[in-house]
Amino acid sequence: MPEAIVETFGVTHRYAGVLALDNISLRIERGSFAGVFGPNGAGKSTLSLVLGGMLAPTQGRVVSAGGVRLALVPEGRRLFGQLSVRENLQLGAFALKEGRAQVNARLDEVLKLMPSSIRDGLARPAVTLSGGERQMLALGRALMCKPDVVLLDEPSLGLAPVMIERVYEVLSALHAKGATIVVIEQMATHAMDYVDSMFVLDRGRLAYQGPMTGEAAERALKAGYIGEQEPVGQ
Repeated sequence: MPEAIVETFGVTHRYAGVLALDNISLRIERGSFAGVFGPNGAGKSTLSLVLGGMLAPTQGRVVSAGGVRLALVPEGRRLFGQLSVRENLQLGAFALKEGRAQVNARLDEVLKLMPSSIRDGLARPAVTLSGGERQMLALGRALMCKPDVVLLDEPSLGLAPVMIERVYEVLSALHAKGATIVVIEQMATHAMDYVDSMFVLDRGRLAYQGPMTGEAAERALKAGYIGEQEPVGQ
């Protein structure tokens, strides 16, 4: 069995008594390209924050393989609008505590994955970018920390199809180089062309985890999108 790079055990989270995640135990394998799907309100964003270490669960625990570095690209991108494109990218390397020469070398590597509007506009304030450019910048910022796992919450939200395809092409290239990719999407149309495994959330519960194909996967996707309850693991 492939090594698990991130696992959750009985993760439950409540917001002021409102149950967002209900006893979630999942296993993300090293080198996988995983999709987390489900309707609005299923608990996907809460799960992304828990996996990314930004939110401590009310109950349960998250375990990562030793030495693993995970980068979260949150919903809404959360860029520093008045800072330049270059400055936003450089902030992504802050946790590495590396020297300027090393950060600049990493910046050059990341920029090779970015569209020309990012590469040629390093001095532009981030607030002047289009939605697609902001998403690419947020992804680039995450890559600056040399992550083993890249976790993206709603990367296609509000983007034109051509930009969604561009984002997924970059993710596919990173996956081919050995990175573990996890995309959390409400609209899974584009993601399903790339992912090799999936998790379906339905009202805070894990309705399915496993491969993309088969009757169980189809039932779980149906449950996740139209709200028909399916037993966990079925």
